[in-house]
Amino acid sequence: MINSNEDVDKDPEIVKARQTYGMFNLKMSNEYEVPENMQINANKKRQQMVLLEGSIHKLKVDFNNKILDLKHKKTDIIRQVEEMNTRIGQINTVLAIKEELFLPVIDEKTEYPQKFFNVTDNEIDEYRIQKVQKEAEAAAAKKGGKKKTKAQ
Repeated sequence: MINSNEDVDKDPEIVKARQTYGMFNLKMSNEYEVPENMQINANKKRQQMVLLEGSIHKLKVDFNNKILDLKHKKTDIIRQVEEMNTRIGQINTVLAIKEELFLPVIDEKTEYPQKFFNVTDNEIDEYRIQKVQKEAEAAAAKKGGKKKTKAQ
């Protein structure tokens, strides 16, 4: 404890506090103004949000590019395996060995989900045929239903 008679600078607690805690602004005083660089307003937050959205977009684009690179690598590896399999097949025919070789395939549904929305002409033709068949079945059901009601 400090007595009024003691020198404040000689008190070990105050000396320790000045050395370890540093200098703090008195934010409780009426004259205190927040420095310009520490002030927060809507424009600064909006800028921060735009920068964050930009960095999120960049991360997403980088991630998608890495995925595309991996897909290209996988197709290259599959092509190399096909080439090796043909060479192994040639060697096996010379040696008269019958061996089933593994060939990896790409599952289009899981690895290219965006292709789900690609519609081919064959799919459109199949849809039209199915639609005509359903309409014919519905018309036949109506005719059959009317005859039954008349027979009763």
